[in-house]
Amino acid sequence: MAKVKCPKCEFVNPDGCDACVRCMSPLPRVKMEVAAPSMPPASSGQFLFRPGQIVASRYSVIDVIGRGGMGCIYRVRDNVLKEDVALKTLLPQFMRDQTVVDRFFNEARIARALSHPNIVRVHDIGITGDIIYISMELVIGRSLRQILESLAPGQRLPVSNTLRIVDGLCAALEYAHRHTVHRDIKPENVMVCENGTVKLMDFGISKLMDTRGLTGPAVVMGTPFYMSPEQLKDSASVDARADIYSVGVVLYEILTGNMPTGMPRPASHLTREVPPALDPIVAKCVDPEPAKRYQNVRELRVALKPIRKLAEATTGLAPHALRAPKPKPAVQRKWMRPAVGAALLAALVMLAGLGLYRAELGRRDAVKVHAAPATVAEDATPGFDREFKRWTAFLVDHAKQVPLDADKNEAMRAVHDAAKRRWEVAKEQAVNKDPKALDSARQALQCYAALKAWPSGMQFVAPGDVTLRDGADTSVVPLDGFFIDSTEVTNGQYLQFCRDNNWRFPPYDLEAAPADYPVISVTFYDALAYAASVKKQLPTEAQWARAAYGGPGASEIYPWGNDWKDGAGNSGGASPDSEYARAGGVFPDDKSWAGCFDMVGNVAEWTRSMFKPLPYDPKDGREDMRAFAFGTSIVVRGGHYRDAQHTPMNVRFALPFESAMDTLGFRCVKEIPDPEG
Repeated sequence: MAKVKCPKCEFVNPDGCDACVRCMSPLPRVKMEVAAPSMPPASSGQFLFRPGQIVASRYSVIDVIGRGGMGCIYRVRDNVLKEDVALKTLLPQFMRDQTVVDRFFNEARIARALSHPNIVRVHDIGITGDIIYISMELVIGRSLRQILESLAPGQRLPVSNTLRIVDGLCAALEYAHRHTVHRDIKPENVMVCENGTVKLMDFGISKLMDTRGLTGPAVVMGTPFYMSPEQLKDSASVDARADIYSVGVVLYEILTGNMPTGMPRPASHLTREVPPALDPIVAKCVDPEPAKRYQNVRELRVALKPIRKLAEATTGLAPHALRAPKPKPAVQRKWMRPAVGAALLAALVMLAGLGLYRAELGRRDAVKVHAAPATVAEDATPGFDREFKRWTAFLVDHAKQVPLDADKNEAMRAVHDAAKRRWEVAKEQAVNKDPKALDSARQALQCYAALKAWPSGMQFVAPGDVTLRDGADTSVVPLDGFFIDSTEVTNGQYLQFCRDNNWRFPPYDLEAAPADYPVISVTFYDALAYAASVKKQLPTEAQWARAAYGGPGASEIYPWGNDWKDGAGNSGGASPDSEYARAGGVFPDDKSWAGCFDMVGNVAEWTRSMFKPLPYDPKDGREDMRAFAFGTSIVVRGGHYRDAQHTPMNVRFALPFESAMDTLGFRCVKEIPDPEG
């Protein structure tokens, strides 16, 4: 029997009612079947898999996430990607319906063609036995419907948060409309992650622009409350404006708690907090005539942008760009994430397909990053002489292999001098059987090894210590020597990586971007994958700090001293002709003691260290990427071109690894060849 759910109080009314029995609100004219969802017991046979079961020799079932009318969704461990994903399956009774099967495959085909931070990523589709499945990104968060239903009666989301969510939805549609029309925009299909990222899902009834046969004339597909008038008549012929209508319905529902049925009252008349400027925007979205609506999602985003900025300024919520208050030189600060809806562009990327993630983990096992000084007991044993003799042989051999032109390069000459000084110190210490002699010899050997294999475009940071600080503690961290990029990874370098590896582009026109400007809007895993592809790594937090300010006499605040100097770095609008990043190295004052440019400005940079409080211990899991999971906070270092606070180099920040921001990039490090190899 058809029943009608009240859009205001959600009471399910009997058929034939014009007004809600409970609250007397007008009921929508469109009626639909309403059935209370139920989760059948496992014994009912509706759940195809059980926890612990291995599916398709790849997925380990963890738990059931939920069940819809046509299938189940499971949380599983993908033993290839080494991460948890969602596995969507079709219930057996629908396998005989070819139309349902085609639409199920259509969802996977469409979603796999879409790669955008605000769209749930599909990894794979397959068949095991008589069961069809789709594996997709596991979104940790709640649907917009769940968020709305969790609000107390009469309570509404703040306008600033509402507009953030709608902007994320529009960003997804702006991209998706190049390929398809979604046709089923509703709060149930809009996910809000724990970090505020908005993700659009369920393209099951979408139709690719060149797809035929899944929808035909007079076929109505979608959810009636959110469908445009033309979609109610014929789903096959609609265009992007049908989705815009649905977005308007969703926006009105969030703002007022009601559906815009009949001649809806302006949202500002129903909810005091709604700015009147939103009323004509909503009205234009839900106009019955498609020609009178916004003609594309970009127009809608442009119309909402000034209201969103005003709402955020009024409520004090920071925009998605990097923002930090003026820090004191030795204070730890954690990047503030807005309580709801921070539009952090995000995407968990498929690394296993290229084998890059495995390669990265393999190198982490094989390479010893942090210094472990070779020492012996305080009372030198007879083995000391034998060990020091062995190091001496290594040193003599490597010293002979230093390139003849090494002293013609200023940086290489400095390393050569450091190698000779450390070797002299080691010999003096050895005379007194000082166990530190072995460590001094090892450090000298690292310098000689670096001179033998100096990569182009990188600087060598000699072994030594660096001091890390936060508001509660200070750590002195010893480090082996390493190479680090002189500048941040550029658009040109990243474009070549994407082409060579069929990797997804950042959410901007990478091919048209200046090739020598730093790449931006990349997630932690994007950066990690790039580094692995060029046989490098991301720097640890300690390595980044060592290259920035860990040298003798270097200031921890800025490369040029402890006080900010206008125009010295691309920070806070210092660039005279652009509000964006600049080519690497164009600010000569922003050059660290180690020869690295733009560690104060241009773009902030990912490290490969988990954000944990000090003291800094590399053995406490902060550098074990196997321990990273969705939402793990990663250390980000350095200021950026919008950083009006001119953040000092010794300040620590944190971002979830799935974040991607237009003021965030990265640079790479490379370990020196094993001197004993």
